[in-house]
Amino acid sequence: MIYFDSSAFVKRYVEEEGTNFVKSILGGNGLITTSKLTYPEILSALMRKVRAGEIERKTFNGIVNTFEKDWDHILVLDFHNDLLQIVKMLIEKHPLKAADAIHLSSALWLKLSSKAEVIFVASDSNLLKAARAEKLEVRNPLDEVK
Repeated sequence: MIYFDSSAFVKRYVEEEGTNFVKSILGGNGLITTSKLTYPEILSALMRKVRAGEIERKTFNGIVNTFEKDWDHILVLDFHNDLLQIVKMLIEKHPLKAADAIHLSSALWLKLSSKAEVIFVASDSNLLKAARAEKLEVRNPLDEVK
């Protein structure tokens, strides 16, 4: 299974460093998973790009349409009560932002509950450091282009 946090998943929709790597993972074999939190985070990131003049509104609408079609083919993990103890442990152990703790706890919960290996894909170095410390296999799209 491959877990994407928003910092990596957004590269599927906006051409930037790491986009080709993300597209190659998404085009391969493996169940793609993410947290329900990814939905508003992706929309927010895209709208920030519209407001900054980096993408046009018409382009935004097309990207959102593609994103929503993709969303139907992803295993989306809800933020449920089982995650709260994992979130608490992660926040006490690592200097994580709340959203990052939710993503990492979701991936850890998925690994524990499925007993399967989970590859954690993110572009945030602090989050990746915590994921490595929690014994997840990690991929950083930014490292793959160097």
